[in-house]
Amino acid sequence: MEFDLSDLFDDESIESVENRIDVEQVVADLPVREQQILYLFACGHTQEEIGAIIGLSQRHVGRLLQKMSKKRLETA
Repeated sequence: MEFDLSDLFDDESIESVENRIDVEQVVADLPVREQQILYLFACGHTQEEIGAIIGLSQRHVGRLLQKMSKKRLETA
């Protein structure tokens, strides 16, 4: 599955560019499966839809998103 983070940022303002750099740095440290989940979630897919696409249960997707969120808070 191919994805491009630039799809998530329409604006080329300084703030948007800085946010994009921050997101790219965080995402680069994640395993590929978690990158895919995060991208799909950011695009507006539900946990159930993501699970169907990736091949996981909705509950597992929710746990992974929660884990990613917790990791992000710990490194912030």
